Amino acid sequence: MGNQESTQSLSEHEIARLSAETNFTPAEVAQWYKGFKRDCPSGKFTMARFQAIAEGFFPAGDAENFTKFIFNGMDLEEDASLNFESFIKVTSLLARGTKEEKLRWAFHVRDIDHTGFITKEKMQLVEDSVFSMIANHVPLPDDENTAEKRTEKLYNLIEKDQDGRVTVDQFKVGLNQDQDIVNALSLHDTVQ
Repeated sequence: MGNQESTQSLSEHEIARLSAETNFTPAEVAQWYKGFKRDCPSGKFTMARFQAIAEGFFPAGDAENFTKFIFNGMDLEEDASLNFESFIKVTSLLARGTKEEKLRWAFHVRDIDHTGFITKEKMQLVEDSVFSMIANHVPLPDDENTAEKRTEKLYNLIEKDQDGRVTVDQFKVGLNQDQDIVNALSLHDTVQ
């Protein structure tokens, strides 16, 4: 899948297939591919490259751990790199996916060991990484101004049966109750 695309351009058939599998038009897929090949001539987008980009967005914070969680959520083939197909599918989901798709992906990022559920400890690791990245540069309400408070608030919102494990369905139902999260996930067509 990814090896062929590293040495040549995408065929019209591949462009049409990726367009059908994403929320991008064929012209947009072709444009994304052109940029991907310019930035990743090897045909692979690595975690190191992703971390370098993230550091540019968060120069005052430590983005290393957060980018590992996000990258692992993007790495559909779990090979520590993204080929164009994985990249365009995740980019489409994040930019133009439905709220349901985005919630499922957000769950996947927090299910760091791919067991099919989230524990409070897993959620704490992800929230710790977010707070390391944003440091004290983003004003937050008093009930979310530390990683521990944010974890507690979110976990209590989604973990209703008190069994210590959150399934993807519990995650989606719980987060749908937080209007700020719903608003953030409802943004469509954010990438041109």
